[in-house]
Amino acid sequence: MTCSTTAAAVLVAAGNSTRMGGALRKPHLVLAGRSILEHTCAAFAAVPAVRELVLVVHEGDLERVTALAAGGGAFAKVRAIVAGGRERTDSVRVGVEAVGPTAEVVLVHDAARPLIRPETIEAAIEVAARDGAALVAVPVRDTLKSAPDGSHSVATVDRSTIWAAQTPQAFRASIARELFARAAREKLVATDDAALYERFIGPVTLVHGEWSNLKITSPEDLAIAEAMLAWRAREAHA
Repeated sequence: MTCSTTAAAVLVAAGNSTRMGGALRKPHLVLAGRSILEHTCAAFAAVPAVRELVLVVHEGDLERVTALAAGGGAFAKVRAIVAGGRERTDSVRVGVEAVGPTAEVVLVHDAARPLIRPETIEAAIEVAARDGAALVAVPVRDTLKSAPDGSHSVATVDRSTIWAAQTPQAFRASIARELFARAAREKLVATDDAALYERFIGPVTLVHGEWSNLKITSPEDLAIAEAMLAWRAREAHA
């Protein structure tokens, strides 16, 4: 698939990574010989439509990431490196503000999802350019239960209409700027960027993702990601 739309990707890596339990924040943990951040940058750099990357990092990582980006390679498309805000919505807004004026679509992606496939990125760009916004997601596979008290299941939830949101979430650039500017004016905080589009504009078109596009939040996730990369390498050479 060849996408003619020009896009910028805002990669959000500004969290404290407290659940990982180590000295390094998640973006710098090594996964199959490369940092998580490098894997994620490489996936977006592999998409011709993505002309620039904006890295939103923890304030304490600015110097380290700037030095990494100077080395080129997976970081060759980095346009800006900025410090994140107090909340995720603040961090994304700062990243969107750093995007260049020629981008037609802005993708927002968790840097802790290093296994995103370039073809999924391309699909999100095309859908956002056409419909205004795109949300990469997967239909849930598990049986869902309602437990209001947190201890007892009282009902089975119909999963046929339930999707698990992932990233990237993509928006026409003009829409992205307005969404996050408005969120700042109204002091809104959202854990999911598409929620702002849903609130201010309407439904977001879904793009089928993959369960392999996991978000690394624990040491167990890191081990799973290692195994997935090894499997992909074997498949590529089969």
